[in-house]
Amino acid sequence: MKYTSPNLLLNDFESDSKFDIVILDIIMPEVLGIDIARRIHALNPKIRIIFITISHDYAIDAYDIGAVHYVTKPVGYEALKQALDRAIPAFEEKAEARLVIQMRNSVVQSIDCDDIYYIESIGYRRVVYTKKGVIEETRQTLTSFMDELERLCPGRFFSPYRGYIVNLDEITTITPDHIVMKEGSKILIKRGDFRRIRDIFFSWTFSDAQKHGG
Repeated sequence: MKYTSPNLLLNDFESDSKFDIVILDIIMPEVLGIDIARRIHALNPKIRIIFITISHDYAIDAYDIGAVHYVTKPVGYEALKQALDRAIPAFEEKAEARLVIQMRNSVVQSIDCDDIYYIESIGYRRVVYTKKGVIEETRQTLTSFMDELERLCPGRFFSPYRGYIVNLDEITTITPDHIVMKEGSKILIKRGDFRRIRDIFFSWTFSDAQKHGG
């Protein structure tokens, strides 16, 4: 269904929320598509939103509200197909990916990868920061963690700096000096590495290579 006015879309959405995917232009008369998307997500956060725009200036805003794709004009068939291909699998049930941790007392613990913020290597210890607490482990190397995470969730975890593995889905901000995680931690990055890390983050967030949510 095509709309020529954002208000008409919102009126239909509020009266009958039967939409699964909404494609929005960002620059519209009198209102930004970003603002319309926020109102849509307030009514139904499960709606998948694809943005179409002439500029990358709103990429961070689009990420913040959970857009599944960000297509620049002129929009070709392949670009739109890729965006829809990313949006549709988001409705499917995903298998839970779990990382096995070998604890210092020989206890084995399994962690949902969705719960991991980041992993830090401190001396002989590997510390896993999760949504359910902090887990210390002494046997596995950071390299073995990275190999297993790449097998479970390809592309979702990366090493921004020596001694760290970070979940790209849990990043809120990237500055020239550090990464800010959703739980508030700041992870330092090497001088001159900002562009590389930013590109990895944008590639994961907005490219067709990402399998949304792992």
